Amino acid sequence: MIQALGPLGVGGVALAGLVLLLVVRVPVAIALAAVGGVGLWAIRNETVATKTLSATAFTATSSIDLVAVPLFIAMGMLAVKAGIATGLYAAAARWLSRLPAGLGLATIVACGFFAAVTGSSVATAASIGRFAIAEMRRYGYANDFCAGIVGTAGTLGILIPPSIVLVLYGIVAGESIGALLIAGIVPGLLSLVMMMTAAMLRVVIDPAVAPRRAAADVESGTLATAVSGVGKTGVLFLVAVGSIYAGIATPSEAAALGAVVAFVFALAEARKAWGPGLAGIVEAFKETASLTSMTFFIVVGASIFTAFLSLAGVPRVLSEFVLALDAPAWLVMVAILAIYLPLGMFLDGISILLITTPLVYPLVTNLGYDGVWFGVMLVKMIEIGLITPPVGINAFVISGRATGVRVEEAFRGLAWFIPFELATVAILFAFPDLVTFLPRSMGQ
Repeated sequence: MIQALGPLGVGGVALAGLVLLLVVRVPVAIALAAVGGVGLWAIRNETVATKTLSATAFTATSSIDLVAVPLFIAMGMLAVKAGIATGLYAAAARWLSRLPAGLGLATIVACGFFAAVTGSSVATAASIGRFAIAEMRRYGYANDFCAGIVGTAGTLGILIPPSIVLVLYGIVAGESIGALLIAGIVPGLLSLVMMMTAAMLRVVIDPAVAPRRAAADVESGTLATAVSGVGKTGVLFLVAVGSIYAGIATPSEAAALGAVVAFVFALAEARKAWGPGLAGIVEAFKETASLTSMTFFIVVGASIFTAFLSLAGVPRVLSEFVLALDAPAWLVMVAILAIYLPLGMFLDGISILLITTPLVYPLVTNLGYDGVWFGVMLVKMIEIGLITPPVGINAFVISGRATGVRVEEAFRGLAWFIPFELATVAILFAFPDLVTFLPRSMGQ
């Protein structure tokens, strides 16, 4: 009976079932696997469904490229324990605190640099936000302004390399992971500049949200702490990203090198207090195992769901249907990107990527767009979803970490930055070479 609906009808029923399961709070990985498994049984038979379910857990996670995921996660978790976040904020505060919204600008810059060693938006927002919000509030910054800065700047974690989301996109789409990671550099820096511009404009319009303080008044850490943070970040970035750009190492090799260097830095930091320091390193490995398991579980579920959609012919028919509309390619592309905004309000970035990429990637490339460029644009839209109500994850992370900051204040502060984020997307859309010129110049 279900075959009578046609591929698009089957896809619609599957998506409706998936949404229903997510609404009743079924974990994303289980919801994807359940819909995919039932779909396979419905369009084929029990044998096909059983064989797919049993084989996918292995085939979906056996790619050598996936080795980069736990290694980059470990690098980020160990970087947190190495005290890099504190050092980066200390350095940025010393450089920028004399400017309007100086501590806010310092927070944005620290988040940008910290993103270069973590690859996680939530980790970036939580690590920098833990002390940045307290520091800004100590100098009279408005709660909503503090939360908006930290929440928005935290999104840089999944764009500036190394990015776990871009690694997964490369695996699903079949694009070069190295090219994708390098492609995130310029858009990440552009995003950082736009965020700083937004913060300064907010202060120009309403100076009361961020009283000015002299740099000497900012107790943000010693010079040694600042130098250490910047130095460690520079070394990790050169090892993990510079080696990829130069063609010296593959993404997996670079991730391994980065994890080893981060471990050395964490050990050096632990020497200041061996007991708590070693406990922190053990905690970093536990967090790595937990996050890796969750990510791979979603990968398996999404692979079952994708196998069902592919067997039903949904990607092919969807691509043919859209191309037959004879609409301008740019208009179709805008519509595709717009879909990611509401998705980002309700789902985490990894789930969005794994669910949608098998559907839209063939369509995007058939329209003539570069797959690497689209990967960066997709991640940028996911970033905006992380700060958009009603379920912007970063708002809840901030309100949970910062005492006295309510969720509604966090969303109010984030709302100011959303138009600037959309403007960044428009710039990257109008000038795609900003994304692709660095990957084209990579060493071979």
